[in-house]
Amino acid sequence: MAKASIFILIALTVAIAWAMKRRRTPVTGGAVARKKAAIRLWFDAAAIAVGITLVLLAAMHWLRLGWAWGDA
Repeated sequence: MAKASIFILIALTVAIAWAMKRRRTPVTGGAVARKKAAIRLWFDAAAIAVGITLVLLAAMHWLRLGWAWGDA
């Protein structure tokens, strides 16, 4: 389960960063401004991916316990 969640987290981070990069305007400025923007992009993507991964893990746990159908 831990390996799967790490894989999901990495895949979501890459996918979200790719989507966010396509929507952002090009950074004007020097190399430092571009690097700061790139780091900010990856941190934002990772934060969103962590949230999605936690929601998915909670949903899988909820379904596994059978709470969805009132069996517990």
